[in-house]
Amino acid sequence: MAIGIDASRAFSKAPTGIGVYATEICSRLILDPPAPLLLYVNSRRPPELAPNLEGPSRWREIPMTRGWTAVRLRAELWRHPPELLFIPAYRLPGGRLPRSVVTIHGVEHLKAPSAYRGGAGRAVDSFVRDTLARASMVIAPSETTRADLVQLYGADPARVTPIPHGVAPNFRPRSPEEVATAKAAAGIGGDYLLAVGAHHPRKNIPFLIEAFAMAFPGRTDAVSLVVTNASGEVGRQLARVGAMVGLADRLKLLPHLGGERLAALYSGAIAACVPSLYEGFGLPALEAMACGAAVVANDVGGVQEVAAGAALLVSVESKEEWATALSQLASDSKLRGHLVQLGLTRAGRFSWEKSAAQHRSLLWRELRLARAGQRR
Repeated sequence: MAIGIDASRAFSKAPTGIGVYATEICSRLILDPPAPLLLYVNSRRPPELAPNLEGPSRWREIPMTRGWTAVRLRAELWRHPPELLFIPAYRLPGGRLPRSVVTIHGVEHLKAPSAYRGGAGRAVDSFVRDTLARASMVIAPSETTRADLVQLYGADPARVTPIPHGVAPNFRPRSPEEVATAKAAAGIGGDYLLAVGAHHPRKNIPFLIEAFAMAFPGRTDAVSLVVTNASGEVGRQLARVGAMVGLADRLKLLPHLGGERLAALYSGAIAACVPSLYEGFGLPALEAMACGAAVVANDVGGVQEVAAGAALLVSVESKEEWATALSQLASDSKLRGHLVQLGLTRAGRFSWEKSAAQHRSLLWRELRLARAGQRR
């Protein structure tokens, strides 16, 4: 028997927040498992980027083009149920399940409903309600998310455990030479502000572009705005916004970046911008602080908790306040230096090793309860 883990969101070559979390936690559980693991993946072979499995742990490759959780994973769990199930991303399969632990990353769909188009918000809401009804334990990435679940969904506080995310070792201050190399590879000249993640409307990047244009209205100004995860249709939409506010030559739109290149761009930025309408945690803010970047962010959600006084927080509703903050950070080196030191100290309190250790302990405790015959 084993702990079954939905690893379908882990080990992607271009992960966003939930994918980063799933990868970091699954990797560390593989290297030091609390019990034999059974890792379910939607592919025909184990992920190339995953650590090698040892001992009795094994992969379970169960590919399906659509409906993987609702159909393929559900059928697998019905035929071969593990002792305990861990789902790193919101959604439990239907049907009868073993004792389960699920991570709910946030309630952005309620706090920023305008960013969830069509039925997307209703779908997330249904996953959250189902998880709270059926999971034995829920992991939240922050006290903010835990409080949101209790307040907005009536979740039992005893069944929601806050376990903060971490920051990977490669996110650290980089040398001027590394910064120069990363800037050259990305085609960035001069000083710049950086926003990581344009893949979802709640990231609020059009708002940032307009605030940036207010802060730096002169077309000859040397400061540029760099945005990552801005390829494809998302990039085309943002380019149109930039053109409308006169930033065609000072808006740099990049694809997904990770690892060493992203760490170097964080390190070289005037500041990292996190204009999200809401975040359950705020991983880009933490990664930026760990790289020695000043952070400016909206004063809502988990980013406030993560930054804890180490970032410049401004109103989510005011472009004018954002414009003032961006201008101030670009011109005030003492303020930037102060925020950098606060951020480095704050980021030093987080690590994926600590996070994985807490996950490991929780899963072991839940496994013992499952073995004692408790389904919930």
